[in-house]
Amino acid sequence: MQIIPFKEPAAWQAQITLTNVIFNLYFRWNAMNKYWVMNIFDRDENPILLGVKVVTNYDLTRQFSALTGMPSGDILDQDVTGGWADIQRFDMGQTNEIIYYEPNELTAEA
Repeated sequence: MQIIPFKEPAAWQAQITLTNVIFNLYFRWNAMNKYWVMNIFDRDENPILLGVKVVTNYDLTRQFSALTGMPSGDILDQDVTGGWADIQRFDMGQTNEIIYYEPNELTAEA
């Protein structure tokens, strides 16, 4: 399990290693509809997955695992307080965390 550090701005990016592969993750706050959006690019900035709405306590990537270049594990947003409320603009890094689980780590915990 690896927590992906969340930054304060309404749009930001981070280069991060997930299961020994470098990815560029982009997050953007959609102010009109009030939700976060995640995009995943490879290390060379080739798009892998675009426009995923970040939803509380939901596996954001499993349904896209067959796409070429995807991280081999699972990326989830988890409410660390145990709640299920919609994520607000400043919840990330406070009540919600983006967490990467290594392959088979989620099934091992279930």
